[in-house]
Amino acid sequence: MNPKSLNISIETFDKLNEEHKFSDEYKAKKRAALKEYKKSTLPFHGMHFARIAVAACLILVVTPIAANAATGGEFWNRIWGNFGKGNVASHDEVVFEAEKGTSYTVTYPQRDYEAVDPQKAEELIGDNVSFEPIVKQFGDTTLTILSSVTDGNAAVVEFTLEREGGVNALNYSQLNNEAKGADFSDDADFYFGFKECSGSIFVDLEKSTSDKLYCYYYMTMTWGDGSGSLTLETEKYPCTRKELSANEGNAQEDLSNEIVAESISIPLKQQVETIEYTNPENGCAAVSPLSLKIDMTTGLGLTEEKAYDPYSVYYTAINYKDGTNYVITDQARDGLHSCETEIDNSSYVCGGLDNSLTFVFNRLVDTAEIDSITVNETTYTLK
Repeated sequence: MNPKSLNISIETFDKLNEEHKFSDEYKAKKRAALKEYKKSTLPFHGMHFARIAVAACLILVVTPIAANAATGGEFWNRIWGNFGKGNVASHDEVVFEAEKGTSYTVTYPQRDYEAVDPQKAEELIGDNVSFEPIVKQFGDTTLTILSSVTDGNAAVVEFTLEREGGVNALNYSQLNNEAKGADFSDDADFYFGFKECSGSIFVDLEKSTSDKLYCYYYMTMTWGDGSGSLTLETEKYPCTRKELSANEGNAQEDLSNEIVAESISIPLKQQVETIEYTNPENGCAAVSPLSLKIDMTTGLGLTEEKAYDPYSVYYTAINYKDGTNYVITDQARDGLHSCETEIDNSSYVCGGLDNSLTFVFNRLVDTAEIDSITVNETTYTLK
């Protein structure tokens, strides 16, 4: 079969397998699916685990001097700045699906990054970042959680993966960083995720080597508020993910019985403060230096069905007192909104059970300098 080329946006590409039917049945299923998210973040959900292990990890002692050194300019600019994250112009990439014999021309949006002033970063969130490294071993691969921070709506975790001979647990590339982030490869014999969150893994290609990956996990809180800690959930398999999924019936059941699942508490410090802005109908937008959470149900003119759909938001910007703005997203919508170039300056975005939409920023926002927030055609001002 000859490949067929289609021009679609990255948003459409991400939703190729979704059905946008907003019936009562759809809404009920969505609510149920979101409630079950915490269980489905790990693969092979529903299998019987042979045993749930007590977390076996090493907690490193970090002195205040070491923590202060860790929060230098490179630390802030790697995670929230432009180190290893050069601006990306909008561009097209051809994606070929071998199983379907079909190719798609995917348009990736423009992404812009800004340098971080380390002193300002310390003022904004320095006291809220936890530096209590935790080490977890998966066979010949070492996971080290280096730092973590949350505002109750979003969380950011810095970690490394190390393996002599090359880290093979993740599929990662520049295009992965621009789209859905790195994902676990078929060669991986383990998996991990955060129980309270969903998110996207950015691999710092500039700083990383084949044997050691530096990664930043940008996440939204899908339940809970991250008070006190995050829960790192892990699974160690007796074989690779590819081998595990290739087996069927009793063979797969036997292998699944050997999976070891663990839960590890990742300490957090006090949450970063959020500030509420409201629109003329008292719809709320909660903003912090890390994220923006929008109530989709009030003041945006959306029906109940459309309030469920993140696609309903096509333009979002933080407007500063000096007249500049931070355009988080600017996406064309037929009959609603047009733009010369589509922009996505979020690190991750996700809808919630409460009809909210949360953007994790790709920079630090100085909330003291915000004048207003724009969502589509609606303006939010300080409550």
